Amino acid sequence: MNAMDSPLAAQLRALSDGIRLDPALVSAALAADPAAAEAMLTLEGRVEGLRQRSAELRAVMSSTRDLLSMPDADLMLQRIVDRAHELVDIDITYLSVYDADHDELYVRAASGTTSPRFLAMVVPAGVGVASLAVHTRQPQWVEDYASVTSVPHDPTIDAIIGEEQLRSLLGAPLVVGDEVLGVLFAASREARSFRPDEVSLLAEFAGHAALALHFAQLLKQAQDATAEAASRQREAEWAAALHGELTGMVVAGHGADAVVTALADALGRRVCFVDGDAGTITDSRAVPTATESDSAEEPPLTAAARRGLRPVIAAAAASGRGIDLDDGPISFVAPVVTAAERAGALLIRRSGRDLSPVERRTIERSASTLALLMLRRDALADAEEQVRGELAAELLDTPARRRAAVRRAASRGLGVDEPWIALAVPADAESRRRISERARRRAHALVAPHPDGITVLLPGAHAVDLEMLLVDLSAPVAAVASADGLDAAAAQAESLWRSARIAQGLGLTGAVTGSVLAPYALLFDGDAARLRGFVDGMLGPVLEWDEARGTDLFETLSALFDAHWSPVAAARSLQVHASTVKQRLQRLRLLLADDLDSGEARFRLELALRIERARRLLERT
Repeated sequence: MNAMDSPLAAQLRALSDGIRLDPALVSAALAADPAAAEAMLTLEGRVEGLRQRSAELRAVMSSTRDLLSMPDADLMLQRIVDRAHELVDIDITYLSVYDADHDELYVRAASGTTSPRFLAMVVPAGVGVASLAVHTRQPQWVEDYASVTSVPHDPTIDAIIGEEQLRSLLGAPLVVGDEVLGVLFAASREARSFRPDEVSLLAEFAGHAALALHFAQLLKQAQDATAEAASRQREAEWAAALHGELTGMVVAGHGADAVVTALADALGRRVCFVDGDAGTITDSRAVPTATESDSAEEPPLTAAARRGLRPVIAAAAASGRGIDLDDGPISFVAPVVTAAERAGALLIRRSGRDLSPVERRTIERSASTLALLMLRRDALADAEEQVRGELAAELLDTPARRRAAVRRAASRGLGVDEPWIALAVPADAESRRRISERARRRAHALVAPHPDGITVLLPGAHAVDLEMLLVDLSAPVAAVASADGLDAAAAQAESLWRSARIAQGLGLTGAVTGSVLAPYALLFDGDAARLRGFVDGMLGPVLEWDEARGTDLFETLSALFDAHWSPVAAARSLQVHASTVKQRLQRLRLLLADDLDSGEARFRLELALRIERARRLLERT
């Protein structure tokens, strides 16, 4: 037989062509030439190893191509896990991502699992082969995980691994530079050891997975940076547009209301502009958005809430910068500072989200715009106030000058024939200027200084709530009179001051009708100390007795005067028995001595009683 036609030669040709050997021909070759056949089998093993390595290299190259072309990190990681699962003779392959902040690993991709809890598995710090691979940065494996005591166990992790019936585990860390990104695992349901080539192959795929995660992180960072830059650009354009709009408003002559409304609409939340003492200048409700409609319905700030903000406003004005508040209805306070003095602040309502740095800077710039507007307003107001002050002074002068002033007021468009209110507002020298400035902000209000405070003449249509007016003025008490026409109201002003001094001396608060106290004010020339001394001198024993014992001698005395000293009629008005009134009358005679019998003394006693009754009535109302 020709040597080239022998079975051995045919098998050698088959090996050279990459074809697996025929077992029958191998047996024939062994019988014919044992040594040559053994060499052939060795050669076949090497060829099979090269074939396996070639398949591995093709899988690695395929992963490399995917890595360069596939932008989806999750899909890329799953593809790597699937290829590793195909090439390594193993039951389960999975990849856990490492969270360095919490020192935990959580499963992100898997192949071959059956447990529904496996994909939700989170390995806590220091537990199992995963943590060991992370901290050593080297591949780690165990032949039988359940029996291993060299690594810490976790009951939950052990239960999930038990559900999968896993025994052997091999973990290769995902490392990029000095950072560990996760661990790629191969696991078997049979106890077994891992060959070096399996460890090397899994480590190769772990390197690809690390690059995929790293590229995903870089892409995420680039996307975040791009989004942040776009957001900053939008914020900058928004701020520039708002600043241009506000500047245009100031140039066009709009007031604080328009500026505050524009700012509130741009921010989507309520904005309040207050003066240095937290008195409201304007409170603008924002146009509500879908997410902030609730905040747009919030009620205005109460006077108490505004007063509580005075120290914050003062601190913001001193620093010239806005201040964030941690709680309460206001989240941000931006000072509005003029060249002359602190004019106030912008109060930004709290909403569902925090203000951004750009929004804070924009609010501060808006406050500067308002400061310019306030400077212009003050300059105009000074000129107007000079005219109005001269007009108010003339109205409170002699009747001849008052009539001329009324004609001037009519020429300025004031409704001189409409109802007017006159107020005498007592104030010390320290608070007089502040109250005057606030009073002048009222539409068409005419304000004149007085040695004891200020006199205000106000159109009746602009004084709907006198109590709120006094709150805005920060004035504790004022004597008030109304009249049909400016001339009549101005004529009452001087006599109104007698009532104001009486009201202040009696400790009354709020708006006191001057007509109630006018008779007593005339008798005592507005001297509250004299009037108080007169009342105490006449009724002191009775008032002290009632206060000490809780009795009603004062009310009984008042009823007796009203009933012309008829005990029966007084008892009827008091709804008590006549004998009770007679007993009280005996006590009054003991306390007041001869004052009940003398006609002149009884007159003075009734005058004191009616003054005290007026004081109590005004105090209650």
